[in-house]
Amino acid sequence: MGYIIKINSESKQALAFLEFAKSLDFVKVTKEKTALVSPTLNPQQEKFKKKFVKALQEVKDIRAGKKKARNLDEVLNEL
Repeated sequence: MGYIIKINSESKQALAFLEFAKSLDFVKVTKEKTALVSPTLNPQQEKFKKKFVKALQEVKDIRAGKKKARNLDEVLNEL
C-alpha cells in the first residue's frame, strides 16, 4: 500500500521531517515539480482587467506630472 504526503518545504520543521523520512529504508522521497498555471479569464474579466490596467497607468501619469488630474465634480458628472 502506498501513501502520499505533501510537505510545505518552507519551514525548518518540515525540512527536518523530510530528512528523517529520507533516512528510512522503506521511504522513497521525490520532489514534485509544480508549474504556475495562469488563470483563464472570461470576456467580462478581461474587459475589467484592461480598464484596471489603464486606470493604474493614468494614476502613474498623474503622479509623474505627465497628466493633469480631474476635479471631483468632473468625475461624479461622468457617472
